[in-house]
This record gives sequence, C-alpha cells and structure tokens, in this order.
Amino acid sequence: MKTLERYELSEDRASTVPSDKGLLFVHPKFGKVADLYQDNFQIVGTYVDTLRQLFKGVMNLGFITDCEHSIDLGEKTYQFLGLDWLLGKSSKSSGYQFRLQNNQLGVIIFFKMFHSKAETESSHLKIECSPWFLDSRSPKEVDKFLAKIAKRILKSSEPHYPAIHLAVDMQGWKPDNNLSERMLCRSRRVAQFNGIDTAEYNVSEVSCIYDRSQSFKFGAAGAVQLAIYNKTIQARTVDKFDYMEHKWDESTKTEEGASGYGPDQDVFRVEVRFHHSVIQQFALGTSNTDTGEIGVKMNTYSDVINHIQALWKYGLKSFKLKYNSNYIDPIWTILQEDIVFKFPESSYTDNLHYKRYYKKPTSFSGKNYQLVLGNFLSSCARKGLEFTTVLKELQQMIIWPDIALHYEKNNTTESQLMQRLSESYQQRILMGYSI
Repeated sequence: MKTLERYELSEDRASTVPSDKGLLFVHPKFGKVADLYQDNFQIVGTYVDTLRQLFKGVMNLGFITDCEHSIDLGEKTYQFLGLDWLLGKSSKSSGYQFRLQNNQLGVIIFFKMFHSKAETESSHLKIECSPWFLDSRSPKEVDKFLAKIAKRILKSSEPHYPAIHLAVDMQGWKPDNNLSERMLCRSRRVAQFNGIDTAEYNVSEVSCIYDRSQSFKFGAAGAVQLAIYNKTIQARTVDKFDYMEHKWDESTKTEEGASGYGPDQDVFRVEVRFHHSVIQQFALGTSNTDTGEIGVKMNTYSDVINHIQALWKYGLKSFKLKYNSNYIDPIWTILQEDIVFKFPESSYTDNLHYKRYYKKPTSFSGKNYQLVLGNFLSSCARKGLEFTTVLKELQQMIIWPDIALHYEKNNTTESQLMQRLSESYQQRILMGYSI
C-alpha cells in the first residue's frame, strides 16, 4: 500500500511545502485528507511499557519450602533481597504456583510452573517489570537485578527470551468507530469494546473499555498483539495519572524548558506487544546479510533493546491501518516513519535481516490436537462445566494458538472451530457424561 503525500506549513503558516515529516496529508486526486496541525497533533512519548523476563532452571527447593511454610503460617509478607514482598499463591492462568509482589518497586515474581516438577529444568521463573521500574534503570541494571532474583530462586538459572511491550502516546488523534474495519492484519482475533463502564488492568495489559472512548485489541496474546486505547482514562483508573503526566511533560519539553503536553486533551496509546515465543523466533531466524550468519542474541532486556526499532517496524507492518484500499492511514504513516525509540544501547543496522523462525514438522498430522480436544471436552463434560468455562480453559492452554492454526490450514476458522467444539460438548452433556 502507498502513503499519502505529506506537507508541512511554512514558517509564516501561509503556505505549505512538501516534507517527509509534515502533518498535512494530501491525496493526489482528491486533495487534503487530514490536517493534523489543526488538531494540534503531537507525540508525547515512546516507551517500553512492560517487560516479562523468563528464566530457565531448577527450583531452589529450600526457597520454595520456605515460601510454602510462610503461606501455611498465614504470613502475608516475605523478606527477599532485603525488601518486603507480598507473598501468595498465583492463579492457574498465570502458569505459576506462587507470586512475590512489590508494586512500589514495580516488580512481580512468578515462580514454580504448574505443569513442571520443581526438580525438573523448566521456565520456572517469570519476572514482570513495570514502566516505573524500567524508567529508573538502564537495561544493564535491569538485567543485573533480575539475574540476582533468579540466582536466589533457581539453580543454574539462565535468561530465556523476554516478552516486551512497545508503546507510543499521542495527542490530537483518537480512533474512530470503524477502525477495526480498516485494520489489516493476519490475526484471527480482533476485539473491539464500546460503552463498557467497568474495567480490570493487569500490569499494563488493557482489558477494559469506557463509555467515552473505544479500545481495540488485534491478535492473540501468545503472538504479536496490537492494542489501541485511551491512556488518559486508563492511567486515572489505575491511579498512575500523575506519574504519566510527568512522563508526558518530560517527553515534550522544548529547549526553553516549556512542556508541549496539553493537560486538557486526552492521550491515546498505540501499543505493540511481543510474546516470549515471538522474540525467540526472531532470535533464531534473523540473519546477518554480510556474513550469512543466522541467529542473534535476544535472551535479556538489554539484548532485545539492541533490536527495539526493528521490532517496532515489524509490528507496524503486521498491522496496517488503511485509509482506503490503496493508501495507508496518515496516523499509520507517522507511526511507521517518524517514531524512534531512543535508548543508548539500541542500534538499527541495515546488515540484519529480521525474520521469524517457525518450526515446521513434516510428519505431524494434527491427530494429537484432535485427541487433546476430544479428551478435554469429555473430561469437562463429566464435571458438568459450562461451555464458556471450558472454552476459556482451552484458550489459555499454551498450544491453543497451534491448534487454531492447524484447523485454519484445514479451512476451519477459529470461530468455526469454537462452534464445532460447542456442538460436540453439548452432545456429550446430552449423552449423560455428567451423570
């Protein structure tokens, strides 16, 4: 798809001149399409919003026994690395049995995977880092602190591919009602939420919508996901508005020290979220065009920061907002061409060809997926569960994206698959599985 012609205002604002950074977008036949000068458009920040670092290793049995003992005694806090943490059992949906949480620091530690034995090497540790934790530390300092945590919780710990969220905040633009219709993406999952007054947030992941705005999510959480939402309202809801206003002020300061941020105008965020598995695919598939070497290091936060600009560009190519069938929407042109993530450690070189490596088994027929689905439905039917509960548990399985992709390749969309599962589950119920 092509981009619309861009113009910027002259110094006297009486005329326009062609510019690759202009905010006036013109169609070659139909004239002006969007005047973002009139809308007072500006970028108020580019951020790494969330980091989730995995570590592989064997659980330190002494540490986990001590945590279990504290829980049995009803102790709510736990001393770890000289800090107080909230200690508790984690929900099964997280994939981990226990949690240490210190929101003041901005870190949540999940440990001991549900489906792996403590004495078996696995990804037994996941550390979630909030924006305020990342803001006050360099990537190397973040890596050092996380490695210190891992060393106490695991034996022979090794960092194993983080998940990362990249965010751009804007004023002078908001999504329209037909944004989801104009979004081009490969994803099978598109969610649009309108007019809902209640909300829940979980470490920067939006699962909410409000009556004054719209929020959109495209793609599965286990792959590359795009989220567009009203950051002003979200920040107020989670009581982090003062923190965000300070960031927006700092990001828009002029050389004279004045802030460009307009407190009377809502900020909308475009956020691209990369799952651990996607980072691993890039690490295994990216090649050096000069040497032919395949594979780059992306095991830690500072490793990934080296490639942050390339990841952002990939995300914006995976999801394209079209103006019409021939042209990209002006806001997408800005996001693709104007956004630069500024980190001293980051680099973007032309000699790297970024590509995701996909495992392609030649002999796998998908029969195992059919057996998994059939046995799972039968087991749930025996318990008499509601199908909505059954489907939710299915979609939280680590192999659900693979199952959906397998059926999609066999001309069955994800929605058709869910309908088929619903009918099959109802048959089991009527056959008396729960009696």
